[in-house]
Amino acid sequence: MAELTKYRSVSPFRNLRREMDRLFDDMYPFRISEDEETEMTEMWAPRVDMSENDEEYLIKADLPGVSKKDLKVNYEENRLTVSGERKKESVEEDRDYYRKERIAGTFMRSFTLPRRIKESEIDASFDDGVLTIHIPKVEVSKPKEVKIK
Repeated sequence: MAELTKYRSVSPFRNLRREMDRLFDDMYPFRISEDEETEMTEMWAPRVDMSENDEEYLIKADLPGVSKKDLKVNYEENRLTVSGERKKESVEEDRDYYRKERIAGTFMRSFTLPRRIKESEIDASFDDGVLTIHIPKVEVSKPKEVKIK
């Protein structure tokens, strides 16, 4: 017996836009710049999980080593932006480093959201290095049959 899958009619242009958004979101974080001490710092992007259920969209971002005061969440014209900075740690002069992989510097991630959300009820919390953003959906009206008199 064949398994049924839910059909969704989606414009190919909508998919193209999503793919282009992902492309630019993924490309942006890898710009490298040099600070005044001539050490290299990188733009970096936190790893995120995005999910949804009937009531909301949920975004969780891993931000170890970032202070809550150095985080900013902004929503404007269907675009949610998370930005901030991981401060550079001082290098201990009496240590020989064999590897130094942890990146310091600024970051930014942007997400295009559907129009049917409750903007005023977006909620963000930060706990144990994880930023959690709840984005409530607008209740969709269900079809209703109107009696003809």
